[in-house]
Amino acid sequence: MRKKLNLNQDWQFHLGEINKPKLLAKKSYAFGGLAAPLTNEKGDILPISAGGEHFLKLISGGHVPIGLRNLAGTELVDKLDDSWETISVPDDWKRREAFENNPATLMQGSKPDGVAYYRHTFTLASDLDEQKEYVLHFDGVMGSTDIWMNGAYLGHNESGYVSIDLDVSDLIRFADEGTNVILVRTDTTTGSEGWWYEGAGIYKNVWLEVREPVHIDQDSVLFRTLDLQSDQAKMQVQFTVVNDTDKAVEVAPKLTLTEQSISWDAVTVSAHEKSNFVKELVITNPNSWSPEHPSLYQANLAIDGDEAQTHFGIKIVKYDTKGFILNGERYELRGVCEHQDFGGVGVALNQDVIDYKIKTLKEMGVNALRSSHHFASKELLDACDRLGIILMDENRLLEATPWRLDNLRKMVKKSRNHACIAFWSIANEEIVGNTEYAKRSVKRITDIIRQLDPDKLLVSAELLNPEGIVNDDYLKYFDILGVNYPEAGVMGNGAELIHESHPDLPMMSTENASYFSTRGIYKDDGDKCQCNNFGSMYSMVLPGKRKPGDPGAGGTAHPEEVMSYLDSHSYMGGVFVWTGLDYYGEPSPFGWPGISSQFGICDLGGLPKDYYYYYQAHWTKKPMVHVMPHWNEAGLEIKNDQTKVRAFSNAEEVELFINGKSQGRQKVEDCQANWDVTYEAGTLEVKAYQAGQEVASDKRVTSGTVQDVQVAVRFEGEKHIIFELQAVDEQGLLVPMDDSLVSVECENGKIIGLTNGNPADTSSYSLKDIKLFSGKAIVIVECENLKSAKLTVKLR
Repeated sequence: MRKKLNLNQDWQFHLGEINKPKLLAKKSYAFGGLAAPLTNEKGDILPISAGGEHFLKLISGGHVPIGLRNLAGTELVDKLDDSWETISVPDDWKRREAFENNPATLMQGSKPDGVAYYRHTFTLASDLDEQKEYVLHFDGVMGSTDIWMNGAYLGHNESGYVSIDLDVSDLIRFADEGTNVILVRTDTTTGSEGWWYEGAGIYKNVWLEVREPVHIDQDSVLFRTLDLQSDQAKMQVQFTVVNDTDKAVEVAPKLTLTEQSISWDAVTVSAHEKSNFVKELVITNPNSWSPEHPSLYQANLAIDGDEAQTHFGIKIVKYDTKGFILNGERYELRGVCEHQDFGGVGVALNQDVIDYKIKTLKEMGVNALRSSHHFASKELLDACDRLGIILMDENRLLEATPWRLDNLRKMVKKSRNHACIAFWSIANEEIVGNTEYAKRSVKRITDIIRQLDPDKLLVSAELLNPEGIVNDDYLKYFDILGVNYPEAGVMGNGAELIHESHPDLPMMSTENASYFSTRGIYKDDGDKCQCNNFGSMYSMVLPGKRKPGDPGAGGTAHPEEVMSYLDSHSYMGGVFVWTGLDYYGEPSPFGWPGISSQFGICDLGGLPKDYYYYYQAHWTKKPMVHVMPHWNEAGLEIKNDQTKVRAFSNAEEVELFINGKSQGRQKVEDCQANWDVTYEAGTLEVKAYQAGQEVASDKRVTSGTVQDVQVAVRFEGEKHIIFELQAVDEQGLLVPMDDSLVSVECENGKIIGLTNGNPADTSSYSLKDIKLFSGKAIVIVECENLKSAKLTVKLR
């Protein structure tokens, strides 16, 4: 049976260039240096025959080591020097670098580019069979990447958004043969794929797969829903069996589901050939998959000596000129776009952090996500499957180059069986889109996806023009025309003009809002890169502070404009708000010292901003109300003795109180109510009413100075806890403007990341301290026993 050996632990890391191993060698497996065992590691640099030793002596005056050096062009190394440090992966080495004031790296998060090496050694147990196959998997390495193993160059990879899968069966050393060595070089100086922070290094899992030479191709497994009725689902399963042996073999696959088993008649697979298997089956009384009920079926495919385990969901997706249809019912997409980083850990996210992000968004009412602008990771796909999020999986670029198409095929095959995927996005805002030139690339890309994954919907997130000019020969290859920011005044009426001229063309909103806000901030402050949650006067398209109504003031569009547009344009299917969380890089509307975006509905650590509750009021049914701002005078914008108060609620009415005195009861419109009031220190409270009965309340209380830091568990995963820190006064009230420096220690756990959500915090913290921002911070702890982890926080 196949095994998966985790290789995440005990890597050696070196920042900066070394004596780089060559890519070409004069003899087989002849690379020495760091690409082979060192003299203090078990095993020879390479196995050398008696004839080979004689040859090396002849070319080097009798010195075998010198002969090896001459062949490989690398120095012999006794041991690693002190410039190497021990780490584990996933790892984002850029997150440890100091921020820099450099216009060239501003959009990518103000972190310097560079070169770094990872080296890992391991030995295989003697009970492993050399007749098996060994495949080395890197789920993601960011940066231009070269990989060596056991004295040989394995290859090159450019995209950090695709996995690297290398058959190393003939390179592996077994037991007494010595140490296996993996050397990885990552380089971000050659360019980037995105205009946002992408990180660097081995930022996803590494593992060694051990399998039989006769095996099921895991990526070939696909469950399709052909028809779905309330009493039964007609399904199709397909997969491929690979025979890498020298003899023909007979296989009789068997599929085991929770309530049934299905067998195939025996088939002979010729030597070094593959056989495809397809069968239709019926599942009675099916539990269909949806965000509200993310039902998954476990499946086990088996042949003699091998098994492939997976899960699938039963669902059918369609889209017409009225919008999205899920399992036969009209369904509104309440989505967000997301980059893949997170405060404190960069792009090196584990499964628990991704689960935390998804659960935070689900609590807001989100049911869909667009993996902007790259293929979704395995961990994100798993989270969306389990927790219930419809996914739009996005191809990186609209290029039909051979290597890009190979990446596309690989990632579609790896992802397509996930229940969450409803859409494949071909590309994002390509300036070549809607041209005659691009249509050839689009045809090639869409043909590949439809061949590999025929049941998903194909869309492209397009840049439109105010005149609504499109290329029909280009659009015909998509199921849906995706439109970014159709609600925004700066984009004009292009989407509506297209709808009028192409009434039979399905259209959808693929990106919306881009609204600036800084958690806990109620005044614009350009020096601190802070945006008012009530609506910033900084613009997306014009420099400096603007006037209300100026193009792009506050962002591309305000949340209210997004929801209003959706109400009047339901045929657009829903929304995908840019973005769920803030992300490093792209610090619009500011430059340095801005280090992160401010488009997020939550900050870098997943702490909600005020408009989180606006969307929650629209998208959830449980009675709720949220009041803004905080109630400390120094942080408020007061004009003519008046300050703004806003409440978000899904109830019929809300009433505002200041120190117990009513400021007026209002009917809720667009899930909000607004007041202009005279500031008075004390208690700001809002109550929500449904049918005349109070159903929810929320309040803010003027605080004193900080006296302590409270610690609360915000999320518990399988191996990680996310703690929330809060500055409090002597009465235990949140101090909403506090920015104290605090020290953090963890007993029975390891701190792997800290973040405060400040979009302009350029400090270089250790993993033992951080400044609070708007009175809060997030700490991520890794631990084996969640209950035993204890966090100690002290004011400094």
